[in-house]
Amino acid sequence: MVSRLKKGRNLDYLLLFAVCGLTLFGLIAVWATSITDAMKWSDGRFPLQFVTAQMMWTGVAGVAAFIAYKLGYRFLSQISMGLMFITIALLVIVFIAGRTAYGSSRWIEIGGFSLQPSEMLKPVMIIYLARWLSSKGAKLHDKDAGLIPFVLMVGICVTLILLQPNLSTAFILGAVALIMFLMAGADGKQVAILIAGGFGLGLVVALLIPYQRDRILGHFFNSPGTAAAQKEWLEQMAHSAGVFGQGLDGIQDFAGRFNGAHMDFIFGFITYGFGVFTALVVVAVFLFLGYRTVQIARKAPDDLGMLISVGIGSWLLIQALIHIGVNIGVAPITGLTLPFISYGGNSLVACLVGIGILLNVSKAGESREIKRNAVYAHGGRNRRPRLSGTHRRSGASRNRER
Repeated sequence: MVSRLKKGRNLDYLLLFAVCGLTLFGLIAVWATSITDAMKWSDGRFPLQFVTAQMMWTGVAGVAAFIAYKLGYRFLSQISMGLMFITIALLVIVFIAGRTAYGSSRWIEIGGFSLQPSEMLKPVMIIYLARWLSSKGAKLHDKDAGLIPFVLMVGICVTLILLQPNLSTAFILGAVALIMFLMAGADGKQVAILIAGGFGLGLVVALLIPYQRDRILGHFFNSPGTAAAQKEWLEQMAHSAGVFGQGLDGIQDFAGRFNGAHMDFIFGFITYGFGVFTALVVVAVFLFLGYRTVQIARKAPDDLGMLISVGIGSWLLIQALIHIGVNIGVAPITGLTLPFISYGGNSLVACLVGIGILLNVSKAGESREIKRNAVYAHGGRNRRPRLSGTHRRSGASRNRER
């Protein structure tokens, strides 16, 4: 029994190893894809400047993930309102004193570093929304107590992101929020209406923004422009990659045609340089990450943990799916990193913090299962009542199981 309890205190090593593998491979991929840009931007003096920066951010992100794991999802949920206020304030500051690049204002310069509040918003909104949804119970079906407050909360966040403009991140936030809303027990008709309305609004906004309109028209109608040319190059790379790739020289040949091959287009270059086999392994690891997330959500000790797991898993998989879709030419060009792999400190910190929180939920769920099994092993007489077949209780009581 003691050994089993010790096992319950261990990390989810399968999830941890998968994420570490993606992150370490990301350093290799950034090194291979960033040399051309590094030479160009540093006048040939610092060919490894991006991979060096990514290594530094990997250390920072690892520490941040460890802190999130130790603090725990329950404590983070208790301070989530304060975190939301800080994040929203930073999103407002972006419009006042933010740095504009690639047609968007998304960054705040602080002491030589660039802070991207939209990346910070992803885990913060998920935790805050999970706490709010898990506290509602049956009231979630009420329009005044459930639907309208949900739309207002998510709408504020999505609107601030759209105004940057950052359509892809706004889409991810909206999609994740809807998935969490549905999993919390919301009415399916309400969710369907929100999906239809959100899709229509997103399309209108995209067509009103010139560079977004160019990307959509270039993808679906091959209208002249940068987006159409990039789509054609990505398709050429995918078709000529081969099983084991064209190597570093092949990557360098195409890297000069893209602005930021180590960021938004890194999966396409992984496929071209390292081969289709390596690309499929990367996809398989992301699918495994999704599988582990589902298992963590199923075993979560309360609705708060379940919703946080669903939110984080949905966020990472949707973002990876969009990035991969763009890089194989089946989705319009958009500026979105591949989680754990693309260059970008803010993205890496946010993603690894999300994993730290997932690991904490997993630990809590495993410990709960072991304690329940310990009760069964002792026969249950003169002890705690036996639990029902479904490990989460129904009704309002489950919402307070924290």
